[in-house]
Amino acid sequence: MTEVDLADWGARRRRRFAPDRWGTLVCRAAWDETPEMRSFFLVPQDGSRIEHAPGQFMTFRIDTPDGRIERCYTIASSAARDGGIEITVKRQAGAGAQRLHDTLVPGAEIEALGPSGRFGPATWQGSAYALIAAGSGVTPMLSILRTAADRGLDLDVVLMQVVSTPQDLVALAELDGLARRLPRFVHLPTITRGPGGLRPDADLVMRVIPDLATRTVLCCGPQPFMEMVRAAAQAAGVPDDSYGEESFDFSAPPPEALAGGDAVTRTVTFARTGKSFECAETTTILAALKQAGLPLPSSCARGMCGTCKTFKHAGEVVMAHEGGIRQREIDRGFILPCVSRPLTDIILDC
Repeated sequence: MTEVDLADWGARRRRRFAPDRWGTLVCRAAWDETPEMRSFFLVPQDGSRIEHAPGQFMTFRIDTPDGRIERCYTIASSAARDGGIEITVKRQAGAGAQRLHDTLVPGAEIEALGPSGRFGPATWQGSAYALIAAGSGVTPMLSILRTAADRGLDLDVVLMQVVSTPQDLVALAELDGLARRLPRFVHLPTITRGPGGLRPDADLVMRVIPDLATRTVLCCGPQPFMEMVRAAAQAAGVPDDSYGEESFDFSAPPPEALAGGDAVTRTVTFARTGKSFECAETTTILAALKQAGLPLPSSCARGMCGTCKTFKHAGEVVMAHEGGIRQREIDRGFILPCVSRPLTDIILDC
C-alpha cells in the first residue's frame, strides 16, 4: 500500500502550468463512467496548478504502435479546482482513444498542451443557459456545472443530455447532487434507442426547452447533431452571439479553398531543414504542407487546439483562429499553419 505524503494534505503555493508549451501530466486515477466511457484524473508532474475556464480543452500526445499522434479532449472537471484535471474519453474507433483506455493507468505519464479554447460562459455570457450535448459532448457541460456549484453561483441552466441508452448517461448520480446545489438547474436526459426512444431533432429540442430563445445556447456533440441544434436555435430566434458550440469530430475536415489557375502562389521555407514548398494564397499553409508530404504535428485543423503552432521568422499571413493561440504569442511571431494563408513568401522555424 502506497503511503500519502503529509505534504499532499497541506496548502502549497504552486506555479502555474504553462499553457503555451508541452508539459507532463501524471495519471492519479482512472474509472469507468459507462461501458464505453472512462475518466482520468491527471496532475502536473512538477506540482504546478492548472488554471482553466469551464469548457476549455487540452491537447495530448499519445504514443501508438504507428507513431505519436495528438488529440484534443475537453476538461470535464471544475475550474475552481486547480490541482489537476479530469478528462472523460469514449472508447471508439481510432488509435487515440483506444490507446488511452488501454495504457493511461495510475502512475502513467502523458504530455499535454494547454488549456486552450473559447467555449463556455467565459466567452458566451448570458443570464440563463441551455446546455445541449450528445454522447461525450457532455464533458464541457459537466465542467460548467461543477464550476458553478463549486463557486456557489445561482445559475439558471438546463442540460439536455442526449444518449443512446440509459447506460450511456454520464455522471447521473452526480448530476442529481448538483441539482441540490444549483436550485435552478434542470437535467433533461434524452434516450434515443429502445422502448420510448426519442428522435433528436429540432422539434424535440423546442419541446423540451420551450424558452430556448431566452437562453444562451451551448452545444457539443457530433457534427450532424450540432448542425441540427444550430438550426433549431436559429429558428427559435437565438441571436448568433448567444450560440456557441465545440466539437472534436474531425472525421470530415473543413473544406479547403483550392487554387485556381490564376491564384497567386507563395513559397514557404523551413528555416531548419531548408525544405520549401509552394502554397497558394487561397490555401492554408498546413494543407499545402501536407500535400507536399512534409511533416508537422497537427490535430484539429481549425485553429482551436494549438498543436501546429509554429514560429514565423519572416513573411505575412492572414489567420482566423478559434482560440488556439494567444495574442501575446501572435505578437511574438507565432502562427497556426492550419488556419493561416500566405500573403507573401514565408519562412517557418521547422
